[in-house]
Amino acid sequence: MVSSKQESAVVTGAASGIGREAALALARRGAAVALLDRDGAKARALADEIVRAGGRAIAATADVADSAQVKAAIDAAVTAHEGLDTVVAAAGIALTGSVLQMAEADWHRTIAVNLTGPYLTARHAMPHLLERGGGSYVAISSDAGIRGSMGFAAYCASKHAVVGLVRCLALDHGHQGIRSNAVCPSFVDTPMADQLLADDNVPEKSFYERRVPLGRFAQAAEVARVILHLTSAEASYTNGMFYVIDGGTTAGTYTAAPA
Repeated sequence: MVSSKQESAVVTGAASGIGREAALALARRGAAVALLDRDGAKARALADEIVRAGGRAIAATADVADSAQVKAAIDAAVTAHEGLDTVVAAAGIALTGSVLQMAEADWHRTIAVNLTGPYLTARHAMPHLLERGGGSYVAISSDAGIRGSMGFAAYCASKHAVVGLVRCLALDHGHQGIRSNAVCPSFVDTPMADQLLADDNVPEKSFYERRVPLGRFAQAAEVARVILHLTSAEASYTNGMFYVIDGGTTAGTYTAAPA
């Protein structure tokens, strides 16, 4: 639970997409937010935006696959905001290819960002959450974290592993007052999705939209609202859950309704 002091939050991958929307939503809730991203300039620009709107925010340039950088950024956030209550591990990448097609370097980088990143974020944040008497940790997985997707071997493997990591965090630290959950979105309208869909080996956007019962991609703000719920007192008994937000895609086989 959040203490009586101002909520203090850390968001990785905060410069764009889901991370950016989550940071803005937390700031609107009144949290002091630390923004971690490899793109330090964009993170600082967002921090300035939050401060101009009357909130509290700092930014740090950090690669979530680098333990020393993650630790330094989280420690700085704790010092600046006098503790830590909420952690959102939103940094991620999507590289395509089957195990025969993709370069080994792409495999290792995907695992480093999408899995080692949430692990290092948890590793360096958990001691501060414990000092606060508990808190909330949310990692962004994917619908590809609960089912396979052709041509996305590394991405699916990393996102499945995030669900397993979160379940273990829930068991290891739930009795200490720390709730750990995962959010599993399908395609979201973000710069990362735009970059992925520009790949010649990936079908066009309409191909994926036709497979969603709601007929569209999610908006990053819709995912942020789920994160906001899971990190709030409204979800005080929610621990070890993976929350799928996919417009019904994983509900079953869908044949698009006739026009």
